[in-house]
Amino acid sequence: MNKKDKPTIDSSRDRPLPATRWRLLSETLRYRYWDLIGVSILTGLFYLPLVGWLLYAALTGLADPGNLLSVLLTYAAAVPLTMVAGLGEAGSLYFSKKLAWGQGASLPGDFFEGIAKNFKMFLLVYFLIGSLYLLLKLDLVSVALSSFPSWSKTVLDGLSYGLFFVFLMPLLFLAAETVIYEGSFLPLLKNGFRFTFGAILANIPLFGAFLLPFLVYEFVPFLVAAIAAFLFASLFYFGFSAFFFTEYSHHLFDRSINRDHYPEIIRKGLAKIHENHDHDQ
Repeated sequence: MNKKDKPTIDSSRDRPLPATRWRLLSETLRYRYWDLIGVSILTGLFYLPLVGWLLYAALTGLADPGNLLSVLLTYAAAVPLTMVAGLGEAGSLYFSKKLAWGQGASLPGDFFEGIAKNFKMFLLVYFLIGSLYLLLKLDLVSVALSSFPSWSKTVLDGLSYGLFFVFLMPLLFLAAETVIYEGSFLPLLKNGFRFTFGAILANIPLFGAFLLPFLVYEFVPFLVAAIAAFLFASLFYFGFSAFFFTEYSHHLFDRSINRDHYPEIIRKGLAKIHENHDHDQ
């Protein structure tokens, strides 16, 4: 596993490097706020075909939750559109990595450079995410159409969502990994599962926040709420959440991959401090 590109110095920075990741997040919100807005808008453009299709399916009744064939057609068609959305995430996470590492991140160049460098892995990852979502929807409608008691349907729906998120989290960690490291799919996915279960108590609330627009779409039964969630994500949340998730992922990478293999990039973008203060990441 080798780094894809060597760190460079951000010549635009004339401030001392922050000592902690929370401090870096605060400074980024203060000094690069409009860049996060720009990343959000660019990422939102890549999500627009997927969101447009799902809204169309909802408005026309195509995505009838009581019809197995309708659900199959709707969410099977959404799989390639999810892959398009993944290209936006490739640009967003790459820009966030350069921003976190102090490598002079700029728009729109670094956003599209991230897509050019990582599109193959992100297409695969988001194909799998789209396929997982299709399976989730098929499972939910199958349970709804069954003759099981209502309480057992609720339990089965909960288990279905639980399994969906168990596989979703490692795939998202894999996406953050591939922005930094060279490696084939299976070793990166194995690491993704390690990060998921190794920090599960922290991951649950963090991913809940990271996936907030999706959760609103999925569980708030109002079309206006779904549209509002997408607009909010496109105007701010895509960029902010990508940067926050990048910082969180780098914290985990420092404690495992980087500690053992790449000590030179531990706390990259942060001020160097004595080893016994590493917990302040």
